[in-house]
Amino acid sequence: MIIDRVMHAGWFTNGWLVAGRQEGPGLLFDSGAEPQKLLALVRKRAVKVTAIFCSHRHHDHVTGLDFLARNLGAPVYVHALEKPFVVAATDTVADGQVFEFDGFSAQVMHLPGHTPGQIALHVPGAGVFTADTLFKNSVANTVNAGQGDYDKMRASVERLFTLPPETVVYPGHGDTTTIGTEWEKNPFLRLWRGLEAPGAKPGRFEGKRVTIEVFARDFDGNGKAQVRLLDGRLAIVPGSKLQKVTL
Repeated sequence: MIIDRVMHAGWFTNGWLVAGRQEGPGLLFDSGAEPQKLLALVRKRAVKVTAIFCSHRHHDHVTGLDFLARNLGAPVYVHALEKPFVVAATDTVADGQVFEFDGFSAQVMHLPGHTPGQIALHVPGAGVFTADTLFKNSVANTVNAGQGDYDKMRASVERLFTLPPETVVYPGHGDTTTIGTEWEKNPFLRLWRGLEAPGAKPGRFEGKRVTIEVFARDFDGNGKAQVRLLDGRLAIVPGSKLQKVTL
């Protein structure tokens, strides 16, 4: 089986090529914001792309989708809640929908929380393409200008852990991992599972006081944190926007 990617050097965004074999049918999952390189990879592998999936609306995942669709002659699928924001999208998908290719199946998983309509693709025997829901050592942020929802994001992450532990995770940014590894080592999962107590360090996010319950490094080196806001609500925030306060 072919599972290969291009990754943007600045955003660390992954575009994934998935196929059963060279010169066979396959899929693309996101553009990686490097459409020319992804097209070159498709041609190198001589794969006939039958579908392009866009995980969610953010610019680092949609850049170049129109270029890829035009050059590959393939439809662009996105969840209905994301379609108004993805100009290149031609078709919509729903949770549980299955796409067959070369003896393999790819099942759509609707995983809201980072955005309302974010999707993942589960390809049994190959892995799960988690987009911006689950990363190596980290999870998605929930503070995207009204798009994010902490409770939905956490439920989406926890849904991924119904997959077998050996399932390979192909994230939207950074390096691969496995479901089993993240179950044991991911700081957010360890907190949610009650294996670690929430921290109580003070901080500021966008000028407002917060309590930092857990902090973890992720793909960009800046990390993410679960914070408790003054009104008691929880959020996952990017480390680049979090100020740690020393008392």
